[in-house]
Amino acid sequence: MSVIDFSALQKEGLMVKKLRFFIVVLIALLAVLGSYALYMVEIGNFHEISPGEAYRSAQLDKAQLEHYIKKYGIRSILNLRGENPNLKWYRDEITISDVYNLAHYDLSLSSDCEPGEEDMRKLLDVFRHAPRPILIHCKAGADRSGLVAAMWKVIVDKEPKSEAKKQLSYFYGHIPVSGTYAMDRFFQNWKPQYQ
Repeated sequence: MSVIDFSALQKEGLMVKKLRFFIVVLIALLAVLGSYALYMVEIGNFHEISPGEAYRSAQLDKAQLEHYIKKYGIRSILNLRGENPNLKWYRDEITISDVYNLAHYDLSLSSDCEPGEEDMRKLLDVFRHAPRPILIHCKAGADRSGLVAAMWKVIVDKEPKSEAKKQLSYFYGHIPVSGTYAMDRFFQNWKPQYQ
């Protein structure tokens, strides 16, 4: 006759309960993150930078762009993807800019390379002269838009860099790994020139 080791069974039961709890928590976390990602896609990762002054987003489709122009009175667009006249999204954006009489600026930044001096000169010129409110966008609205939004907060809103850095966060989809860390590195080393 074999002896049943109840303490071993209790430990095994406790391990199974812990594993089940971990799996449930993991599934709930994935569901929340998945829901947030879907929400961000649905709204075009559109967020306020400065109330009534500046907004940021991903590349918006025609309907989204018109919606935000009307809702927030957008008067200019800063496209951080550069001129792309052969692509539909760009032609749509230019057409909508013309229809709504918006100023449109193109600046070709890369999400995995730090901006150069000429890029900075152009960017500061847009900050100074663009009609407001301005919509600043890149493809996903996370990396390039995050960097430029953080710079806006420092230059235009006069926020300290430590506060402005929040524009480069997971909340907006920015994950500072591999190439996209260039945005964080640039912002960290950037010495603002107030003009």
